[in-house]
Amino acid sequence: MKNFFLSSRIISCLMLILLLANSSCSQNPKISKNSAEYQYSEAKKAMSDVKFEKAIILTGEIINKFANSEFADRARILRIVLLAGLNEGHANMAEAYISGFEKSIKNAGALRSNAFDYYRKQKNEALGFYEACDFFLKNFSDQTPYVLDCEFPSKDFTPNRTLDEIRGGTLPDSEHRKTAEEVELCNGVISSLTGFLGAGGDRARARRLLEGGPKPLDHAEFIVMLGRTLLDDQKLFGRTGLNEIQNYRQFYQKSSECAELALKILKDKPNKETQSLAEQLKTELEALEKKQAKTS
Repeated sequence: MKNFFLSSRIISCLMLILLLANSSCSQNPKISKNSAEYQYSEAKKAMSDVKFEKAIILTGEIINKFANSEFADRARILRIVLLAGLNEGHANMAEAYISGFEKSIKNAGALRSNAFDYYRKQKNEALGFYEACDFFLKNFSDQTPYVLDCEFPSKDFTPNRTLDEIRGGTLPDSEHRKTAEEVELCNGVISSLTGFLGAGGDRARARRLLEGGPKPLDHAEFIVMLGRTLLDDQKLFGRTGLNEIQNYRQFYQKSSECAELALKILKDKPNKETQSLAEQLKTELEALEKKQAKTS
């Protein structure tokens, strides 16, 4: 009889544990691996793990599979930030090799060849950035809240000593070149992320902003950043050897569109700092237009 009561108690305890476990599962259901939410969480993890190419691929898949979801909107913003960062990193690599080419006779050919390899990578990212910006601007609504939802890369900004050596005319071996590129791409993404968060060059502040969860973006500030990046990218297409007049003009026009839209938004929602940045962008665009008019 005693054993019977003991067994009953054990069974009752087991049933209670099962009920609690089921209750916990129902309150915290597992996210389907085929859902936009799960794939976006994977993109965020890739960002944190410094796997930027993987993060870009995942954002593309989310945009294609779940075009009308809130996670597609977030993926578009994250994709813009990533492409801008990789673009910046490859631009820095290319410029370092060009500087080295100008200083070295012995390694001139190899340095120049490597520089144009990086310019080609930068070009692909710039075109992807342009496409993402074009979609964003065509579908922009000042009534829509836009957020930057990601994790700060686990690696911090790192001085790239190999790039300093390349600028001096030294040709690195393949291992050092690969490491230098990885460092510079991470630095570029951190720089882009910090800028789009409105933290200027304050990486610690940018990290704190992301620790608070998805960061709502100021419309005008974000659009000025788009315009600034487009104008910087535009210079690439005017280079000797990459002289692409159509892209050069299109990037200028899209940057102008950003400046005008930002100034329009600021009329209803004034902000002195953002106003100054928007006006500066517009001034640079007008100066470039005048310069082009004189040379044509």
